Amino acid sequence: MAGLDMTKAKAANLTPYEIVTIASLIEREARLPAERPRVSAVIWNRLKAGEPLGIDASNQYAAYTKGAKEFWVRELLQSQLDAEGPYNLRKVGGLPPTPIAAPSKASLEAAAAPAQKDIDNDTRYYVANPDGSGEHFFTSSYDEFLAHPFQGG
Repeated sequence: MAGLDMTKAKAANLTPYEIVTIASLIEREARLPAERPRVSAVIWNRLKAGEPLGIDASNQYAAYTKGAKEFWVRELLQSQLDAEGPYNLRKVGGLPPTPIAAPSKASLEAAAAPAQKDIDNDTRYYVANPDGSGEHFFTSSYDEFLAHPFQGG
């Protein structure tokens, strides 16, 4: 964490461990570097609102079984999305108990300094665009989130 500006994180009462955990979620969620701070803002806003994060990458982490050929399952089963446990961020509030991936420096920087525009606009939702580009649609409106077509899986 040396060299990482923790000013905003400290002001938000986030610990270095929580920043690493947030960064691990960003690492798995953001496919485009420019979207890392935006995903971070969504996580910060949802934490502040006390809402479950709804990040399925955490379910993917929990779904790993020892000896599996791939660590990250491409498509989660409904039973995995419904599973009880601290990594099901659809059901439990807050962060998962541990990081779910090794975050890059860029994800750590985004975790410590989310996109201010999205913090100010209370952006709380994102969904992958269906074109496979890795781009996400971001919104502060739950209705817009539900209406946007998404890339399943």
